Amino acid sequence: MKRADVVIVGGGQAGLALSHCLGRSGIDHAVLERGRVGERWRSQAWRSLRLLTPNWLNALPGSPYAGPDPDGFRTKDVFVHDLEAYASR
Repeated sequence: MKRADVVIVGGGQAGLALSHCLGRSGIDHAVLERGRVGERWRSQAWRSLRLLTPNWLNALPGSPYAGPDPDGFRTKDVFVHDLEAYASR
């Protein structure tokens, strides 16, 4: 059985950001998610949902926003795609 010093519950924006910071600090950790990365965004948000904060503000550690519309508001599906891409890196 593998053990970790820290367990992060949730693979959404906050959990992935914390995982990045812990990894850069060399702290052994695991991220637990009940489904896929960003599962709550996928299964418990309206299809038409847009983030309530501008794109530049939703940057994750080590991955600043570099798209064409920093003051725009991402859709739920685009945000989930961004979380998946971030998690795979």
